[in-house]
Formats: sequence, structure tokens, C-alpha cells
Amino acid sequence: MKNKKWIHHLIKISLYALIFLIILMLILLSYRFIIQQQIKQQSAIIIENGGISELKEIHVNGDKQYILVEGQDKEKPFCLFLHGGPGSPFPYGVSARTLYPEITENCVAVYYDQRGSGKSFNKELSIDTMNLSQFTEDATIIVDYIREHYRQEKIFIIGLSFGTVIGTQLVSKYPEKFHAYVGISQITDITKGHELGYSWLQKEAITNNDEKTLRILEELGKGPYLAEEEDQFSDLIHQYKGMNYFDDTIEKVNLFGLIKGAFTSPDYSLLDLYKAFISGPQFSLVKSQELKKEIILTNFFETVKTIAIPVYIIHGKYDKQANYELSKQYYEMLDAPNGKEFITLQHSAHYPNKLDFTLINDTLKKMLEKY
Repeated sequence: MKNKKWIHHLIKISLYALIFLIILMLILLSYRFIIQQQIKQQSAIIIENGGISELKEIHVNGDKQYILVEGQDKEKPFCLFLHGGPGSPFPYGVSARTLYPEITENCVAVYYDQRGSGKSFNKELSIDTMNLSQFTEDATIIVDYIREHYRQEKIFIIGLSFGTVIGTQLVSKYPEKFHAYVGISQITDITKGHELGYSWLQKEAITNNDEKTLRILEELGKGPYLAEEEDQFSDLIHQYKGMNYFDDTIEKVNLFGLIKGAFTSPDYSLLDLYKAFISGPQFSLVKSQELKKEIILTNFFETVKTIAIPVYIIHGKYDKQANYELSKQYYEMLDAPNGKEFITLQHSAHYPNKLDFTLINDTLKKMLEKY
């Protein structure tokens, strides 16, 4: 009898839980629908007032890839944003419709879900295509599409983290296609960054009597770190605020804020959401180990010593992931005959803090006003 009562009680709890989950799902889907309608209305207003807000499917090297083109004045300069990742199309991906009016006031923003990311992910992708050369070729086709379809002789290109790897290669190879390059959290030489990060972590761990971290560092050695070792090392960097800095006066970056547009995006189906958060990152970062290795072994000190267009590097001073000091050294070494500028984000590590958004946007605005 006791077992029967217990089973009956368990079934009852399970039914209540199921009903709760169904109600919660209906609430979330209703919320998603309402916000999607609001976004569509805002897009319609942008278009009515002489702007542009449209999703485009483009055939890229045998694959379908997607861009979102949005600007409050379609006569403004065009800026192609290359998101971080790879595999995670945030914050400047296709799900960004109406999210960044401070950007679209000053330019026509082209948000691009790269190969294996978000709306551009598909299960037919070959692992052999996940390499930096392919990513650069893909982005070149996107650039040429923008130039031809929207009648732009040149565009601006803005890379964030992994996007700076593709962006740096693009502007080095095809400077004639661009007005200027902006690198946010610029990657320069990750292997050297591992070396510097190791020394920094060691000092921090000693200061904090953190024997566990010291033990992990001893087991890891001084790098370079590949595969699981790189994940372990990045976790330590994150633990010591080298990716997301905060203190008594600076709040930690709310990572949910970076992806807030995805759930309510009218351009993302529920399947696209799954691809953006699950399929894309797993494929790009877990299965594509050769791509990960290629990124880690990138060294722009050796491969890109000159960029023939204006260069703006924007970097958080606490960044130990794409090391801030290395970024400064690269900037100083870089031959940029048409001008260069280095902007330090005083409140940020790898993830730009909201306290620095104004500085980033002001930098972009001033740059755009020159052309």
C-alpha cells in the first residue's frame, strides 16, 4: 500500500510539473510572438523613413548563408560586422534586428551569421570546410555581394574577437575593398598570449594562495594549449576575470544581454535558436578541432605586418584571453600608412563592458564621419 501511495504521489507531482512546463512554454512563446511583432513594426518604420531593414540569403561556396542589413538611412556607409565564436553568432549576428539603434543611426549595419553559426548552420556542412581560408573566402563573397548589390565601392569592416582573425586577413588581402578596419578584442598571437597568461595566472594564484590553480597550471605546462587543455586554460582565465572583468565599482558583463535578441528575433525560427546555442558551437568548437588549432596558432606579428587602410583597435585593458598587452604591441609594430588608432576600454576585459559602450560607439561614429 505504501508503495502504491508513493507511486500515485510521484505521478501526481510529475503531472503538475508537466502542466507547469507547458504553461511556462506557452508564456514564453506568447512573449516571443509579441516582441517579434513589435520588432517587425519597428523595421517597417525604419523602411518608411528612408532606411533599410532586410534579411538576405546568399549562396556562398555551395552553402546558404545569411545577412541582416539594417540602417536608419540607406544612404549611409555600409559596415560589415564579423561576430566572435566561431559557432556563436553574438552579439552582431542576424538576430540583431533593431537591437543597436546607436549603430544603425550612423551606418548601414550588415550583421552576418558566419559558416557553421546560427541561421547559417546546416547539418550538411563538411568538417573539411571549417578552416580559416574558407571563412575568409566566405566573407569575401559577402563583401563583394554588399558592394555589388548595394552599389558600394568600399565598405567598413568591424571584427569582434574571432571576427578579428577573419577581418585582419580580409583587409590585408583586399585593402581596395574597404574604407577602414576596426578590431574589437583583437586577436594577434594566441600562443604568446598563453605564455603571458600563464605567468599572470601564476602570480594571481600565488597572491591568493590558490593551490588548486597552481596545481592545474603545473599539470598544463606553459603551452601552447590545444583541445581540452585550451578549455582548461580559458576556464582559469575566466575564473580570474580575464574575460569578464568586475570589481567593487564595475559590474560583470551580463552575457544574457549579448544574446537577448536571439529568442525574440523574427528572423530566427526555434530551429535556428537550437543551431545558434547548441549545434553551431558544438560543430565549430568541439568537432572542428583543426579550426580551433589553426586559430590558436595564428600569429599576425609574422603574417600581417602592414595594413594599407586606416586601422582602429579597441581593446579592454583587463583582457587576458586576447591579451591586451599583445594587442598594444601589435598596434605599435603595425605599419598602417593611412593611419591607426588604439582605444583602451578602461572597464573591460575580453567582453566589452556596458560602461565602455559609449566609447566604442563614439569611436565608430567619428570614424564614419571621416568618409
